[in-house]
Amino acid sequence: MPIHVVYISPKHMDPTYAIERAGLGPEVELREWRATDPSALAEELQDADAVMTWRVRLNEEVISRLHRCRVIIRFGVGFDLVDIDAARRHGIPVCNVPDYCTNDVADHAMGLLLALNRAIPAFTENVRSGNAGWSWAGAGKLRRLTGSTLGIVGLGRIGTAVALRAKAFGLNVAFHDPYVPDGTERALGLTRLSLDDLLGSADFLSLHTPLTEETRGMAGSDFFAKAKQGVTLINTSRGPVVDLDALESAMRKGHVGAAALDVLPVEPPDPAPGLIQAWRDEEAWVRGRLIVTPHAAFYNEESDRDMRVKATQAVRDVLDGLPVRNQVNL
Repeated sequence: MPIHVVYISPKHMDPTYAIERAGLGPEVELREWRATDPSALAEELQDADAVMTWRVRLNEEVISRLHRCRVIIRFGVGFDLVDIDAARRHGIPVCNVPDYCTNDVADHAMGLLLALNRAIPAFTENVRSGNAGWSWAGAGKLRRLTGSTLGIVGLGRIGTAVALRAKAFGLNVAFHDPYVPDGTERALGLTRLSLDDLLGSADFLSLHTPLTEETRGMAGSDFFAKAKQGVTLINTSRGPVVDLDALESAMRKGHVGAAALDVLPVEPPDPAPGLIQAWRDEEAWVRGRLIVTPHAAFYNEESDRDMRVKATQAVRDVLDGLPVRNQVNL
């Protein structure tokens, strides 16, 4: 019986799928489906030996049709788009690719932090407006980065990489993560704090949590009310971790000084939430205080290749009867 691997994606990653075809081998038939709703692929899914998915939701209805499937591979780190409990009930391992972009996302998070700390968006906009904006004082009061405190929420691979980069810039680094073993802070030279204490002391907050029921909407009104006055928020984790209405309110009040978002609750935003629309309209109160990037922190040519190679190898290993790696629904 032929081996079928179904590749579900809302857009072409690579029209030739050369990396995937080479990694899977000539005996594997790769079926590519550009779709946002895989429920329409009932027949195609029934005889799939493996499913590779890119930013497409796989719910209970879809997973129940996978009668032969031996593994679901989620391209990327996050796996909230896959109903991992349903997959467990159907005996299907779900795996992610947790390590392909660790340094890249960390670099992006630090880049966003540095851009806001040095008021680069504000300076750029001022200078673009004409020579009247040619002033070092045009972005308001700036604070020295060295000696400030970065608070990291979620000290996984990426959070740790950000912590090490921040220390090199002279930041004091604290974190909150109840799932990190005791002693991690000693090994890395960090400070472990409760979430409330972290919020109250951090000049910058960088979010690096997975999207779970515990973290969905975590950065809401209460979160921002407890944060230090003028804090800068960086989110390169998952969009729904931040309540954008609460963030807008906190920024309008000046309690949150600035924010950088690589991820949004709905991508692309349609309709745009109030904060994003105000930014697009260049309203005065948000000018120079917000950076939005299109869920791109992971991306460069090397990381893209690493992701595809690692995901493909994970499928090939399962097809060859080797142990499952990076399973998230044990």
